[in-house]
Amino acid sequence: MEIVKSIPANANIPAVQETGLCNIGSQQLNQREMHREADHHHCLLATLARHCRLAAAATLFSSTLRTARALNSLLAAICSSPAFLRFAPKVLLLAAPSVSPNATSFHILTSTLCQAHRPTAAADLLCCMPSLLLDPDPASCRAVLSSLCQYASAQDAVAFLDKMCHWGISPSRSDYHAIFDALLQEGKVAEAYEVMKNKMGSNGVAPALAYFKLIMQAFSETAEFDSVEEGFDEMLLRGLVPDVDVYNVYIGALCRKGDLAGARRMMTSMEHAGCPPDIRTFGVVVSGCMSAGDMGTVRELVQEAIRHGLRWDPPALSELIGLLQAGGGATLAHELLLEPLFVHDALVLGQLIGALCKQGLLGPAAVIDNY
Repeated sequence: MEIVKSIPANANIPAVQETGLCNIGSQQLNQREMHREADHHHCLLATLARHCRLAAAATLFSSTLRTARALNSLLAAICSSPAFLRFAPKVLLLAAPSVSPNATSFHILTSTLCQAHRPTAAADLLCCMPSLLLDPDPASCRAVLSSLCQYASAQDAVAFLDKMCHWGISPSRSDYHAIFDALLQEGKVAEAYEVMKNKMGSNGVAPALAYFKLIMQAFSETAEFDSVEEGFDEMLLRGLVPDVDVYNVYIGALCRKGDLAGARRMMTSMEHAGCPPDIRTFGVVVSGCMSAGDMGTVRELVQEAIRHGLRWDPPALSELIGLLQAGGGATLAHELLLEPLFVHDALVLGQLIGALCKQGLLGPAAVIDNY
């Protein structure tokens, strides 16, 4: 007894060590068995889902196999059937209390909803991720935003863009371009200008010159000439140098406004800025002067264009006729045939007649009468 009492409690007794090793080995064996059983159940669920046995797959999931992997297999199967797609978001949200969905779960659903042209439902799902302690995936957010721009209202896209920024996802230039185009297509010019002016700059994406050109053109077409001026000034304040296309839009707005003197002054400013007017610039002002009945200025402009070495080629003539048709109809276009420049230049005269006929503004009888 004295010997037994003298043995330390933590002594290395072989029998005790063997018993501990046996317990560890038994635990590992049980874990392997559990993994094999789980793999078997996952394969079974995937097989059931693949063969559209959705009821059996859902039963297996709810009774035995509550894992994110199983949830994703079930969601993929549901999403493969258009008839069951509308139930997929509910399945995910109902499973959330006991099964934690992962980023893949949301990717499966949002990508399928976008393909089905249901981006609003996809956006609503992504908004649920933060409450489940999941970060929305930037790639999924951009795909949903693109789909919103195509198949939902532009205002929904703008609202989702704000949520992306709140989640720390910086929109790219292509994201802004999609929203910008969507707003302009819906006629929301002021909203598009707001996005360009305030949101793009605050997120480190500087608006390019092309955006200002489109905004000014849209404001000009809706006769919001003060907004055209504001857009032009904002462009200059940002250090952007207008090119000839931007000048042409601005000059076109001045002509629509009836400020022909301002349009002529802007042509002079172009020269001083090292951006000389092109044939389209002259065409815009010629159209404005003809609409105002100022044929004397028209002749001056035509001669000035020639002095600049510019030529009224078929594309320029077609564009000029289009402007005249929009501003004053066929009568103004016919008057071009009486201008000395076109009467004495057989090549240009032929091109002008061809352009008028192509626009449906001149028939054979009219050609004979003018000759």
